[in-house]
Amino acid sequence: MIFKTSRTVEALTYKQKVLLMIGIFLCMELGMMVSSEFSVALPKIIGDIGGAEFYALVFTVNIAASAIVTPIVGKLSDMYGRRQLLIIGILIILISEVLTPLLVSNIYHLMIFRAIQGIGGATTIVVGLIIISDIFDIENRAKFLGFYGSLNALTAIIAPTVGGLFVQYMSWHWVFYSIVPVGLIGLFVIFKYMPEIPRTKNSKFDYMGVSILSIAILIIVGITTVGGSLVPWTSGTMLALFAALIAIVTFFIFSQKKSDNPIVPLHLFKYRVFIICLFASFACMFAATGLIYFMPLFMQNIHGFTPTETGLFMTVRGVTSFIFAAAGGIIVAKLKDFRLVAIAAMVIFGSMIFALTFFTTSATSLAITVICLIWGTSSGVLISIFHTGIQMNLPNRDISVAMSVMQLFVSIGALLATSVLGLFLRNTNLSLGFASLLFTCLGVVVLTLLIFVVVLQRRNLRQEEQVPAPQNLNKEVSIN
Repeated sequence: MIFKTSRTVEALTYKQKVLLMIGIFLCMELGMMVSSEFSVALPKIIGDIGGAEFYALVFTVNIAASAIVTPIVGKLSDMYGRRQLLIIGILIILISEVLTPLLVSNIYHLMIFRAIQGIGGATTIVVGLIIISDIFDIENRAKFLGFYGSLNALTAIIAPTVGGLFVQYMSWHWVFYSIVPVGLIGLFVIFKYMPEIPRTKNSKFDYMGVSILSIAILIIVGITTVGGSLVPWTSGTMLALFAALIAIVTFFIFSQKKSDNPIVPLHLFKYRVFIICLFASFACMFAATGLIYFMPLFMQNIHGFTPTETGLFMTVRGVTSFIFAAAGGIIVAKLKDFRLVAIAAMVIFGSMIFALTFFTTSATSLAITVICLIWGTSSGVLISIFHTGIQMNLPNRDISVAMSVMQLFVSIGALLATSVLGLFLRNTNLSLGFASLLFTCLGVVVLTLLIFVVVLQRRNLRQEEQVPAPQNLNKEVSIN
């Protein structure tokens, strides 16, 4: 292929591995960068092009496209190579970001480009996470996942403020242009250092499984988009959609059992740690997405803060997130157990949401600042802690597909958040809607914390849960 190289993992020095991961992390952040700036800029964008009734749907299409692509990426990287797929994902993001401000003239164009950006973002994130397990041993994975969390936090520090400044003093178009230099730097490093990774020999693609899963995701989008707003929950249409979703999911499970190359290998669900990390990542992303996407609306439209002030508040959150993300990764690496750090992060996150419920109608700048500090303490850790749990407790042969499935659940959590939580803001006054949003997020986090503590009680998860992989997963490997 055009992006092929003869360089191998064994030929890389530790310094080169670190430089490579910096480049990969930068490219993994491209989607996060534009989303953080975009959330601050969207009120202005909609003011220019119209389509206020589609506020939540703009986020939904991005996440839905990401969710459809996510389970495919791990398999494709096994078949065609990490390097090739990573570069393609980066190019999709960069090209679409350049074209968006040039071609978007209405809300429908914006949704199309955000969907394309979701595809590119999902590809880079999933492949990047897999590469960590390809290059580093178990002891170093938690450390580098923590560094990835810190970079996410750094993005949260810089991007909202930059987005607010662009919107207030220049143009929302620069929200998209601003990420291009970062992407080009990361792409240069990847071309220079990224090696070929051994790929699965004679692996086949599960077209049937992907098709069924895509239909299921689209049905979820349909349910969450029209349910309760355009169509009553008790209507025949909604009941038919729920019945169709149950039937499709059942058929998907059956197809994965029969498939020789399943897109979601069911033997993964024999790992207790895998199941709880999937659920926890889904739930925490649901709550986090609701806050990240709707907090700017809350700050600007309820409390009257400017876009720049909103960006600065999000920056405060990012500073503490940056600090605690790296610290969390180092602590996990030393303890060789992710559970304690995960529980602490969820407790702090839930405490922040609870505190915010007291300020749904009015709040001082000091109160919002303190809440953002508490929020940031947990957010950096939660970015990567459940990925860490999977990478530390599953065999290497299962990590690529496990990361894809994990990211799928993260995407679905975000997808449901933008749709379901968006209902609160459409159907009631803004203050009451935001209060309902907060209590929903709080309930989800508390329930997840309780389940997490109950399920992951025993020690030595990696030793206890070694489940033999199916024979078709233990094939010879070859180099691209």
